[in-house]
Amino acid sequence: MEKVLEVVDLRVYYEIPQGTVKAVDGVDLEVFKGEILGVAGESGSGKSTLALTIAGLLRPPAKVVSGKVLFKGVDILKLGNDELRSVRGRRIGIIFQDPVTYLNPIYTVGFQVGEVFEAHRGGKVGKYFSEVINLFKAVRIGDPERRVYSYPHQLSGGMKQRVLISIAIAEKPELIVADEPTSALDVTIQAEIVELLNEIRKELNTSIVFITHDLALLLEIADRIAVMYAGKLVEVGRADEMYKDPLHPYTKALISTLRYERKRRPTPIKGSIPSLINPPPGCRFHPRCPYAISKCSQVDPKLSSVGGRLVSCLLVGGSNG
Repeated sequence: MEKVLEVVDLRVYYEIPQGTVKAVDGVDLEVFKGEILGVAGESGSGKSTLALTIAGLLRPPAKVVSGKVLFKGVDILKLGNDELRSVRGRRIGIIFQDPVTYLNPIYTVGFQVGEVFEAHRGGKVGKYFSEVINLFKAVRIGDPERRVYSYPHQLSGGMKQRVLISIAIAEKPELIVADEPTSALDVTIQAEIVELLNEIRKELNTSIVFITHDLALLLEIADRIAVMYAGKLVEVGRADEMYKDPLHPYTKALISTLRYERKRRPTPIKGSIPSLINPPPGCRFHPRCPYAISKCSQVDPKLSSVGGRLVSCLLVGGSNG
């Protein structure tokens, strides 16, 4: 399989007055052509920082301490601003979670989508309106000939998100980074957006990194899932296998919250995600883990191959102990 993206030992820290936040702390990841890789985890696990780093959008106080982000073999972290702009939007598309934040209220949505073509091809935005209309048709925005002249406030939340998707796919990118693209939408619209992204993946044969706290959503759309906890990956594997037989205790806990049995409530995960300024020693999940042994508070487990999956747990596979 062709590898589109490879993240190697990535560490991204934030320097703030209270200390150093280790938001992404030694992440290794691969994304293959045409696949949807889901990245799941609780709020504060480092998912969005990972997304911003892949997209080349990190800003201070965030700092890449070490690692590589290889897109088609080229390290994005070493590109200058001009080189990054030529990649971002053309070869890597980005979908953000809140269209209200990322759509300018004083320009029509057609103009804002047309700016993508202008930025990468030159000329005036107006010459690309026919392509914008075709994009709106592709993402199923009704009456696209009229909607290109609409302002963001005139569109529903679902339609605004479809505009963001239009921006992301305008130049038929090889990779789309979708950071919580459905979190602000109701369940019905959420399902439509997920279906649309799946269709786009198939039509363009593009790869998608789909980042969300909603594991149930990823089980529907993702080929593989990477589970993050407190800045680290704890399990990576096929979505169907992970649902049937989760290996890491944190993955098991997440899956258990999805399973409903009559007369029995889902089991919540006790405690909360630790501080990324002062994370616990050893395995970061051990203070909340029902299976933890004394060694779990002393040894930081590494991702190891277990039955075709990658798992970081001293109690799984035996290769970490």
